[in-house]
Amino acid sequence: MSNKKRPYKISLISTHGTGKTTLCYEVAAELKKRGVKVKVFSEIAASAFEQGIPINETTTLPAQMYIMMQHITEELRGTLRGYQVVVCDRSVFDNLAYLERRCGTNQLLRDFLQGYAATFPYDVIYKLPMVGELMEDGIRDAQSVEFQQDIYDRLNALLGELKVEHRTLPPPTTELRKEWADLIVRETLEALGRPVPAPAPAAKETAAV
Repeated sequence: MSNKKRPYKISLISTHGTGKTTLCYEVAAELKKRGVKVKVFSEIAASAFEQGIPINETTTLPAQMYIMMQHITEELRGTLRGYQVVVCDRSVFDNLAYLERRCGTNQLLRDFLQGYAATFPYDVIYKLPMVGELMEDGIRDAQSVEFQQDIYDRLNALLGELKVEHRTLPPPTTELRKEWADLIVRETLEALGRPVPAPAPAAKETAAV
């Protein structure tokens, strides 16, 4: 990995309210402690929402196209800036699930995103499972479990139809879900050829529901 010109690119994907953003920053913080030059790209929908761009159930094709292109722009910026690791809150495929729920199947965008991901690939895509309660993030609809589940199902279908390689993280054994960050950090350091810290003693925490 040390002789690669592009950064090691990680994407955390899933439906909303599963803890992706928190996990992104936990992973980045642990990597920075070990001297890795890392950048986190937050979900574009957050800034779009603050700008008054419609998301969720009232979104439009132009709105989702804007979010998609901004996400791609940020990923490319990470490549140009020379980071060793880029951690992406979502991939280019997540947004397509929201777009197609509202606007219908779009083969043009499917073909485009497949081509983009083949040219600028993700090294690992980690999918977070739906566990526990829907987390409120102030952006997505945290009241509609149906909305959350439908996006999860649509994302799974897209990944299968487009043959996108990814890994589903194992069900967490603790409420803090720290093992997810530990796993991603360990695998990233191994890919970079850096020393991997010894596993920490098991914490005594309440098991996740």
